[in-house]
Amino acid sequence: MYRLKELEAEIKKVAASKELLHLTAANIAVLYNPNSKSRAVARVWGLGKVFQITLGLPPTYVIELLAAFKRLSCEEKLKAVAHELAHIPHTASGALRPHNKTFWRDYRRYTKLFKCSDFPSLQDFRY
Repeated sequence: MYRLKELEAEIKKVAASKELLHLTAANIAVLYNPNSKSRAVARVWGLGKVFQITLGLPPTYVIELLAAFKRLSCEEKLKAVAHELAHIPHTASGALRPHNKTFWRDYRRYTKLFKCSDFPSLQDFRY
């Protein structure tokens, strides 16, 4: 697995510029896992409240990009990242939002707000 700190910084920068304050408040890490056998492109993991309190951590999310992610176009990669970010609720509590009305609203909003030019590391994904 590889940690993608450049993409993490780009997510924070874009979230701040688009005033997506819940995304700037949350601790978001991005990993690329080329060894996954899953057919999924990406998935998101939230750190539960019990772990946050026990370990003294802020609300934390990990976006795991899987092997199939590498084969996508930049636009498709951007949609996959937007999809995973839409799972982070506005409370940014560590919980994950299901595919509900609010999730789809935010997903559509992010796909309109985000551009490939905002994420150079997706354009030049070398893993």
